[in-house]
Amino acid sequence: MAPKCVHAAVGASILNCNFIRIREELKKLVDAGIDFVHLDVMDGNFVDDITFGPSFVRNLILDFPEITFEVHMMVEHPMKFIEPMAMAGVSRYIFHYEVTKNSSPDYKYSVEEIIDSIRSSKMEVALAINPDTPVQVVEPFLCLVDSILIMTVRPGLGGQKFMANMMPKVQHLRSLKQSSMADIELDGGVSPDNTDICGKAGANRIVCGSALLRSTKKSEDILKMRRDLYSTID
Repeated sequence: MAPKCVHAAVGASILNCNFIRIREELKKLVDAGIDFVHLDVMDGNFVDDITFGPSFVRNLILDFPEITFEVHMMVEHPMKFIEPMAMAGVSRYIFHYEVTKNSSPDYKYSVEEIIDSIRSSKMEVALAINPDTPVQVVEPFLCLVDSILIMTVRPGLGGQKFMANMMPKVQHLRSLKQSSMADIELDGGVSPDNTDICGKAGANRIVCGSALLRSTKKSEDILKMRRDLYSTID
């Protein structure tokens, strides 16, 4: 279970959205009651696909000032995007453990250095891990970040099947005393059909993409998912 000091939140990913109609689709999601927008930024290196940059993000934020935006930086060099994303108006900056010096000497910056830079830019900080990364690597940083994001699909492609075998990672993190103030966010394959197990494991924040975009009852689905998370907050 998640502690009372964290809040349940349902976010929407637009990775699988028709980009020609992105504002129309995003308006439907905002009107339906999502809590935040999750933007996947890809550079073609950390993952194969390429999406968009800070200018596009800023324009979306200007179009939807009533909602908060987080960026999920699936990029090899997260440090170089921090200032541009802060200037774009991003609220929360998510970077991957796998592209830090803590993970490999091939990378220039440590987790701590990236966290410090994000904090200096006045954004909230989230640290993400891929399915193959042991959850224990994030333990030293629980008191330094606002959120841990656990990928429940392989990063880079929308519409994949939810990996329920990631739930022990959530349970482990939530069992640690130092996690009491941190959000645990799940991203990938999340839908109204599985948010109950997300909440029971201890997640309080989820990102829903394809399932919400396809839904003909978005408001009901958002309420159901949020209720699944709230019902397990102790």
